[in-house]
Amino acid sequence: MLILKWERMAEYHEPVGRSHLSRSRLGSGVELLERWADGAGQVAKNAMYQALFAVLDGSVFQSYDIVDDSGRENEFTVIVKDDLIVRVCFHEANMFGISFIGHVGSATP
Repeated sequence: MLILKWERMAEYHEPVGRSHLSRSRLGSGVELLERWADGAGQVAKNAMYQALFAVLDGSVFQSYDIVDDSGRENEFTVIVKDDLIVRVCFHEANMFGISFIGHVGSATP
């Protein structure tokens, strides 16, 4: 497994300051997020939402460890907290989706 601060996504997402509006939006995976949140504790939910906001504003690459293990271009895994991960895929320059939320070692698509 390769853990890195992923530079390839820089062309898709440049970090923006807190005063700017988000440059991305969640396009798919909302149902997956809602199902996961139904069974998650508040600490895990807060950590996940913070990581997803970092994806929205482009700061995820500076703030989180990123795993490039999918073999698919424009898809990466964010280590959210301890062994909690979220797999993210950019569909377009301003739209991303969630394809997996879970723990390291659990079944993935």
